[in-house]
Amino acid sequence: MVAAFFDVDGTLTATNVLMPLDWFMKAYLPKWRYLLWLGKLTFHIPVYFVADQIDRKLFVQIFFRQYKGINAEKAKAWYQENFDAFIKPRIYSDALRQIQWHRDQRHKIVLVTGGLDFVIEPLANWIRADLIAAKLEEIDGKFTGMLIGEPLIGDGKASAVISYANEHKIDLTKSYAYGDSVSDAPMLACVGNPVAVNPDRRLRQIAIERGWRIVQWR
Repeated sequence: MVAAFFDVDGTLTATNVLMPLDWFMKAYLPKWRYLLWLGKLTFHIPVYFVADQIDRKLFVQIFFRQYKGINAEKAKAWYQENFDAFIKPRIYSDALRQIQWHRDQRHKIVLVTGGLDFVIEPLANWIRADLIAAKLEEIDGKFTGMLIGEPLIGDGKASAVISYANEHKIDLTKSYAYGDSVSDAPMLACVGNPVAVNPDRRLRQIAIERGWRIVQWR
């Protein structure tokens, strides 16, 4: 069996890890509390930027602490109900055409993302894909802001792809992977058909050196 593994933020959709939390907070908080929260978030942007430059794993671990105290069921329900308004319009049309091509070839579609599972699940359901995503710890119905397990970044994402392939009898030498960031490079290196989508500078350099396909999706 052949699979096509897609990163989400920046590859499949014109989104980043900060946007879903901002959408939810703006919808659920009174305006004055939202503006206060946004101010605090903005204050921490330099810290997030430095953490991301050092190690993206560190960045997501720090950023996801912003979810601490949020009612888990309310958040999950909100992302399900608002998929059409927020995520769906941001899906790259080129990505949808590529997914359809894979479906025509009877390839298995798998989303592999460092984003949160309850945020990405409506997208996975809509395109009928399996989902490998980050999970937040819950205690007494609220998120603690702590990830369960290692972040799905870099080697962690590659390990998840290999585990999935072993479980589902996927031939990685004939499979495809799509990513936009240098942190996706280990995942791309796992398959016989790696594709750099809208790559950042470092991923573009790796793709050129290794002869990987480079595409621009809009």
